[in-house]
Amino acid sequence: MRPGLEEVRDKQFGVFTSWQVLCEYTRAEMRTLLDRGEWVRVFRGVFRESTTPPSAQLRVEAARLSMGVPTLIAAYHTAAELHGLVIPPSQPTHVLGRQDSRSCRLVVHRDRIDKAELELTHGIAATNPTRTTIDVARTAPRPEALATLESALRLGIPRTALTTELQRHHRRRGYTQAAELISLADTRAQSTLRTRLSCSVAALPES
Repeated sequence: MRPGLEEVRDKQFGVFTSWQVLCEYTRAEMRTLLDRGEWVRVFRGVFRESTTPPSAQLRVEAARLSMGVPTLIAAYHTAAELHGLVIPPSQPTHVLGRQDSRSCRLVVHRDRIDKAELELTHGIAATNPTRTTIDVARTAPRPEALATLESALRLGIPRTALTTELQRHHRRRGYTQAAELISLADTRAQSTLRTRLSCSVAALPES
């Protein structure tokens, strides 16, 4: 990679835009690199090198650049990934914003958020671990939501803090599910999102 683009890439968590490429390469050169698979599209107009893992930081920055906005907030499963919580693999990138997404791999939520519920995590603005856990607990399928809750408890988030945060989401979708799973979550569990979780929640009614 040419030095100018390499410098830009390193400041943007490993991604770069098509117009940044064209400051260093011709369109033909860019197309060749894409056709060879040396560069991979992340979102519209934004790319990474094939050797660069698509981390949560990279995907959020790619979403921001693709949407042309000054900032985006990582949320739901993507914030959970940043905080080291257990989530299922191959999730779309979840952010808070106002623009709609044109990609099925990018979910933009329009949730209201207080500044107190945000923090900088690995250089990315994200919902804090407690808010993030409740968002996932409300909206994910039950086995996955339970696994996230149990990982949050193991990371030291108090059950009381989760219950307090949940009250802020009263009447929102999944409130009842989250309340049930908070009481069910076992801090000793070493969940894998599969066998034990499926058995544990199979009998619970849908919220």
